[in-house]
Amino acid sequence: MEGLTDELRSAAGEEHSIDVCDLFFRFTLNSVAQITFGKDLDLLGAKYSAETDSPASSKLAHSVNEFVDAFDFAQEQSNFRLTLIVGWKLIESMNSSMGKRMKHSIRIIDNFVYSLLDERIASLSRPDRLKEAEHVPKDLLGLFMDARDERGGGLSRTELRDTAVGLIFGARDSTAQTMSWALFHLLMNKDLVTRVREEAAKVLGDQQGDRSKVTYANHKQFVVAHAIILETLRLHPSAPKSAKIALADDKIPDGPTIHAGDVLRWSDWQIGRDVTVWGPDCGEFKPDRWFDETGRIKQFGQFKFHAFNGGPRLCLGMSLAKFEAIKIMVEVLQNFDLEFADGWLENVPKTEAIEGVPSRYPVPAYKSSVTFPMRHPMMVIVKPHAN
Repeated sequence: MEGLTDELRSAAGEEHSIDVCDLFFRFTLNSVAQITFGKDLDLLGAKYSAETDSPASSKLAHSVNEFVDAFDFAQEQSNFRLTLIVGWKLIESMNSSMGKRMKHSIRIIDNFVYSLLDERIASLSRPDRLKEAEHVPKDLLGLFMDARDERGGGLSRTELRDTAVGLIFGARDSTAQTMSWALFHLLMNKDLVTRVREEAAKVLGDQQGDRSKVTYANHKQFVVAHAIILETLRLHPSAPKSAKIALADDKIPDGPTIHAGDVLRWSDWQIGRDVTVWGPDCGEFKPDRWFDETGRIKQFGQFKFHAFNGGPRLCLGMSLAKFEAIKIMVEVLQNFDLEFADGWLENVPKTEAIEGVPSRYPVPAYKSSVTFPMRHPMMVIVKPHAN
């Protein structure tokens, strides 16, 4: 969090607007690199050049920027493939530039992840690190390297790469986009900002230092922040749509017969705006819907609130994602006042209203992607918060 708050503090001192979507993306990419590989990518704070909107020039900085561009394009192209389901191979073969760029992007992603993977494996293999490693908590890569199947075999280098890409995909995009959408709604509903701050004062009191921060041990006490995150994900799920191809015939109870080869699509974005699921106010941002009569977080079924998937495919990083989002929200609002930059709200392109799903205000337009980013930067002014 120090790099994130340092950058916000710098923006507050210079009194210029910043793109918080970009800031959250850099924060989450830096975090997942540290958690997965034990690697600091230097994407935040003093080590980051705000002048050029890129890290200080270095080989690592270039590869990070190249990776981000490739990763974003691969998601856009994957969204195109998901939309078509069938026929995308033919279209990409006919549009050679599209297919070539996708292959090039995948090669960049692989090279970047392999470089971090190989660097970490090499460091763990050094004799001087073996004894030290006994007393240092493992990063996720170390845990996956230690994993063994029923025959005693470990994950291959390719499997470790695939696992790392999946972790980056989940941890970077989902949390960053959730925080961007949550901040948008917070700035549209300033009473919620006040409630988050009042709750933080109640939970943390007059404690100083690390005790004044959100920790994994205390984060569940921040129920207002938790409800805001859940309501954000209801309206802006990180994976807004998906599809499956049936491998065999099946019958949905009280539903249609599914034949082998049929494509089944669903949209968590649409479910969140379905009046038969969430009621006539489903288009409104109302975190209070998440409280039961005792003021605790209400538990909806996994297939009503499907933002973290459900059943055996429930998101493995759900608890970490909630903790990280709550921590960011509370500690940012404790220390800073944020406002939309002059003219941003009036001029940013908005989504169209949905007939039969009323909402007090439109939201910024979405970018075409497998996940759910804003199409345009969200520019805000940052000022120190007077406690």
